[in-house]
Amino acid sequence: MTNLVSVSAGSNGVGAIQRIRNLLKFNPNLVLLKLALFLHYGGVSAIFPYYTVHMKSIGLSIEEISTISTCLPFVSLICSPIAGMISDKLGQYRYVLIGTLIAAVISQTCILLADARIPDGFEAYNASAILYSINNETQIQITSDTWNTSSPLLAMRFVIPPSETQHCVREETFITFIPKEKEGLIATGDVDLDITECITPVEIEIIGLRLEDESRDAEYQASHIRGFWIYFLVRGVSTAMLASTFCSFDAITLAMVKEHNGDYGKQRFFSMFGLSTVSPFVGILADWLGSLKGYRDYSSIFLVGHTFWLVAALLVWKLDVKADKPEGSFLTNLQQLLTIPEIPIFLVFMLFLGTNFGFMDNYLFIFLVDDIKTPNFLLGLSVTVGCIFGLPFLCFSNKIIKEVGIVTIIVVAFWSYAVRYIGFSLMTNPWNTLVLECLKFLSYHMLHSAACKFCSIKAPKGLLATLTAVYCSTHYQLGRSSGAFVGGILISRFGTRETFKILAYAALLFGTCYWLTDVLVLKRIESKRIQRMKETEEESKTPFFSNS
Repeated sequence: MTNLVSVSAGSNGVGAIQRIRNLLKFNPNLVLLKLALFLHYGGVSAIFPYYTVHMKSIGLSIEEISTISTCLPFVSLICSPIAGMISDKLGQYRYVLIGTLIAAVISQTCILLADARIPDGFEAYNASAILYSINNETQIQITSDTWNTSSPLLAMRFVIPPSETQHCVREETFITFIPKEKEGLIATGDVDLDITECITPVEIEIIGLRLEDESRDAEYQASHIRGFWIYFLVRGVSTAMLASTFCSFDAITLAMVKEHNGDYGKQRFFSMFGLSTVSPFVGILADWLGSLKGYRDYSSIFLVGHTFWLVAALLVWKLDVKADKPEGSFLTNLQQLLTIPEIPIFLVFMLFLGTNFGFMDNYLFIFLVDDIKTPNFLLGLSVTVGCIFGLPFLCFSNKIIKEVGIVTIIVVAFWSYAVRYIGFSLMTNPWNTLVLECLKFLSYHMLHSAACKFCSIKAPKGLLATLTAVYCSTHYQLGRSSGAFVGGILISRFGTRETFKILAYAALLFGTCYWLTDVLVLKRIESKRIQRMKETEEESKTPFFSNS
């Protein structure tokens, strides 16, 4: 008996070692694909997390950021399916992907030319003032000044000297000030600034006050609007091209995995490895360059991302990709996407999940920077932690999906959003972000793997790129736009923390609804379809049996 146990234990050990070897074994036909995925997603992680803070740095307001984030995905919502259809029609995924990558780099470079800031240093005035809070509303009192005019103040930039209050009021913060009362040199009025965490009153020194000048103010407002539209249009082209690259990369990966008997999860592993390793380094680089220049500079972030994308385009050129072409009419096959009931239902709930993705993508970093005072390097590190934690699961994604099912993973993705929302609503320490981001793999890595698996199973022959593009557009574009729009409204009415709680309840509800839809509807449809297929097979065999 002892010998048998020893042999069994030994065989189990050998089996475990063999499984590890199989896991780490590289398919030589997929090495270039892995490198291309790493570089592409590494470039994404270099730029994407910093879009919103970059928009703020060039002078765009929260309302304008919300408008841009809401409108842009509609452009890519149209362009991504078109790119997928072209890829399927031509049967050449590589050419479409290379073209969109190069177009994305060009348009992203033009983004750096946009500037919507209103100059503030054209009048060199100095003053002393006191900030204080009454009923949680911040007010300012000008105690002395060096200007000689009765014109009302329109805007100002203030600098706080080193003191124990610097942790609650940041330097060089722009505020709007319209005096309510003025007696001699003393003016009192409200300001749009939160100092509830300060020890009030706070003494400040004001520099560069801008006095009201209608002609000059109109000139600077026109400059701001021009900068807004330049950014909006260029970012629109960039967003459309980048959305197409995601869809094309997924289609290429699925096609090559199928052709070379590979594992989608292992290819996705390198995508996530790129996301997890690049972002913190570019964050540190941006902080370092900002300390040298005296202001936050994001040009280095774009330079790193663009370099990665161009090298990825060269690797894609070397790939050997074979894609199936539609057997019948392309439009006829396209109609099949809507006649399979599981596909429209799947897309609807991908839209709901995309709304959560869009809210997190647009407002989480702003919340962390403005409310929790999170530094850039920690923002990048949060992306790294979320990716690294999900890497082991990607190695076994095929097996996990096979064991628990695609629907279960989608439901768990909804519920993981709910847990993260509740955590952020209660957060006070920015380092706790790393704990909550560990759950991100459920709503991003595993979810995307399950969704791509769904597309590969349900897509009619020759429509893999099309269905993948429709899914990506629905989730990452239309859903992202909905999340930006809904999130902006909820934040303006309830505040960010309360919005987190509202969305947590919504995520729980929609996740439960999809689970019930699968149990009560989808499984019955699948059962009837299988039964009809069996009946069709039996009917086709009947003549042979009757002749015998």
